[in-house]
Amino acid sequence: MSMLVAKNWLLARLYEQDQVIVDCRFQLGKPEVGRQAYDAGHIPGAVYLDLEADLSGPVQAHGGRHPLPELTALEERLSRAGIGPQTRVVAYDDQGGMYAARLWWLLRYAGHEQVYVLSEGFSAWEAAGYPVNAEQQVVIPQTFTAQPQRGMWADVSEVREASAAGAHGALLVDSREAKRYIGEEEPIDARAGHIPSAVNRFWKEVLDERGAWKSEAELREHFADIIQEAEEGRDVVVYCGSGVSACPNVLALHHLGYTNVKLYPGSWSDWISYEENPIAVGN
Repeated sequence: MSMLVAKNWLLARLYEQDQVIVDCRFQLGKPEVGRQAYDAGHIPGAVYLDLEADLSGPVQAHGGRHPLPELTALEERLSRAGIGPQTRVVAYDDQGGMYAARLWWLLRYAGHEQVYVLSEGFSAWEAAGYPVNAEQQVVIPQTFTAQPQRGMWADVSEVREASAAGAHGALLVDSREAKRYIGEEEPIDARAGHIPSAVNRFWKEVLDERGAWKSEAELREHFADIIQEAEEGRDVVVYCGSGVSACPNVLALHHLGYTNVKLYPGSWSDWISYEENPIAVGN
């Protein structure tokens, strides 16, 4: 089954008992906005998980702006949301799937395979006339036990090795906007540029002009050169600013069948926290 599901697919299964729908809406810099949007109206039965309170750990000297949560904390939050070992999880947001993909990645990293992302956001669901309500879901807690998949991510030492090895190491993919990648503009982090040897694939390019995820054929065309490298056995390591907007690129490549694709969770904000790490600018 695809890792992306259409809104009519979810509508047909809206009230199935083995399913948890998760609203992941969030706005950087305004962390209260996502919860407020959920409280105002959401897909019936959905629970809310917050990027910073639920899907990230506390910020420290290293690890980036949205560090991975400790596994015990993640287990507790997922259990409290009603997610157990047999639960089918469908995540959505209204930001192109960036935050929903973060939950998808965390669940896959924790060993849970039944997790999917809605291929269009909440606005498309609402515009289609599909049901929306503001009711607070009564959640029956489950017991989620993580089985961490170490092959899902790369740490800073692995990224250093890949960067130094260039074409002979893992392929690094920067998911940020081109202006940030080349170092022309950096609105968030303290230093501009990219990790040496990385190529650029802005994450929003997985979406079509309507803001929905592109078809498999379109995604294959978009990632053609990266797919070629992956098919030749080269590992792919994807990063962004803080390990969130890289997740749609990771999801897209896994969706196409490429499992040798990893996330660098700390991403650029972790990379620049080490003064000795080199920085490249330009293309």
